[in-house]
Amino acid sequence: MDSLRPGSRFLTLIVLSALPLAACGEKESQAQPAARGAWPEAGPADLGLRPEVLDGELRDLLGANKTGAALLAVKGKLVWEHYWNDFGPSSRFDVYSAGKAYAATAIGVLMDQGKLRIDDPACLYLTEWAGDDRRKITIRHLLTMTSGLKLDYEAFTATENPTAAALSWPLERPPGTAWSYEQATAHAVGLIVRRVSGQQPIVFLREHILNPIGAVETDWLRSRQGDCLAWRSVLTSAREFALFGQLHLNQGRWNGRQLVSERFIRQATVNDPLLAKVPTAPGQDDFRRRGYGWLMFVNTNGIWEGVDRRAFGFLGAYHNICLVDPSRELVFVRMVTPEDQRNHADYDNALDVTDKGTAMIWRIVLSAFGV
Repeated sequence: MDSLRPGSRFLTLIVLSALPLAACGEKESQAQPAARGAWPEAGPADLGLRPEVLDGELRDLLGANKTGAALLAVKGKLVWEHYWNDFGPSSRFDVYSAGKAYAATAIGVLMDQGKLRIDDPACLYLTEWAGDDRRKITIRHLLTMTSGLKLDYEAFTATENPTAAALSWPLERPPGTAWSYEQATAHAVGLIVRRVSGQQPIVFLREHILNPIGAVETDWLRSRQGDCLAWRSVLTSAREFALFGQLHLNQGRWNGRQLVSERFIRQATVNDPLLAKVPTAPGQDDFRRRGYGWLMFVNTNGIWEGVDRRAFGFLGAYHNICLVDPSRELVFVRMVTPEDQRNHADYDNALDVTDKGTAMIWRIVLSAFGV
């Protein structure tokens, strides 16, 4: 199966623009991770897991496939963590398309605030689309990859100004008529967040999500124009990526605060009903349509064999992943590509497939529970 891996020439056209980081002043309860990426810890055996699976089969598989960092949290506690090649808990990685889930979550916060609705026409906020058939694109279409925007990965990722490109990107088919994994679609989500909130997505998320959960070192790759690349490349550590996953496992709740609504999490982490009504665009893998939620992958239709149907994940190229399994109250993270924008093609690995590689890791993790 195809991976989520992008072409490499895009890497020469983008620069990182860091914003000031704010520390989180909230105290964390024992049941949830503390601020600044720290977690309460427990031994695997303390929670009924088999450490020989984690330190044997799992570590061997990950180490043989260019993993830089991996961790497993169960019931809000860090039970296993391993680093390779001189990486450590503070090392940040580029999660590629797993960053789309951050853009979707920002939309969820705006929905909770009453500033937009899921079936709003996107042209209410992207007025450049109001004068042609793109006015029929809704926010739901963007979140479900059914916008109808033209699939031309090479052209979009090679542009020096992805915001201008997204605002002028043409339609390929009527909105809401086919599923097609397309990058201008996801970038448009970030533009809506910016225009509705008046902030770049990373700034908005720091205020409402990241700082409250302690993910204070997380950043986002920017274009030369300073815009977050909403279709890829949140920069974060394994521990902070897992915090983001834990928030979604908690149904958006953190230490008594509902940071994003349970309703949004429930809708985002299942296969959207629209996707049952439309075909997959030519050249795309149908299992992805069956396994897509709102800019994240979901197991509603069992695309990951042997995994609970409520499970979901944030998946990026080179198999940077955060897997969330409510049935076992677990969050599993694997990081591959470091944040410095070296030639990431060096990190190709056999696990970089959306379905089989993910299911393989998940089943090994579940076997540590005796499943």
